[in-house]
Amino acid sequence: MTLKEFILSRLQLFFFLVTLILFASFILGSVFTPDMELHYYHLLSPIILAAACVLPTCVTFYRKTPSLLQYIIRLLLELSMIEAIVMLLITPPENSDRLTFYITLGISVFIIYVLAEIMMWFQQYQQSKKLTSQLKKLQERENQC
Repeated sequence: MTLKEFILSRLQLFFFLVTLILFASFILGSVFTPDMELHYYHLLSPIILAAACVLPTCVTFYRKTPSLLQYIIRLLLELSMIEAIVMLLITPPENSDRLTFYITLGISVFIIYVLAEIMMWFQQYQQSKKLTSQLKKLQERENQC
């Protein structure tokens, strides 16, 4: 993967995360603080969280394709760094149980991470499928000549 492709994939991941974080914020907010009012500056929090969660994925950039073990270690390292960042940035509401909130938040971060990885994999799969079909067409043209 080139640096340009990596940066583009991180931008795509950022926008996937903003969307997923907004949805998770809606669910968690309606469960833990349903009567709380949000101000306009609260709308920036999903963008800040998504940016903070994309940063750990930049640390594990590979120029060559990693082995399966390296890939799994990379995913676990990313997930643990993202969990730590989110736990440090988000504080529980005053009237809720802290342990329940952090457990729910950790599960939410895990689900968002898995969904983002699935969406990124699906996009890469579609790109490789398109490239493969283009290569087949090129081979067929060369075989006809």
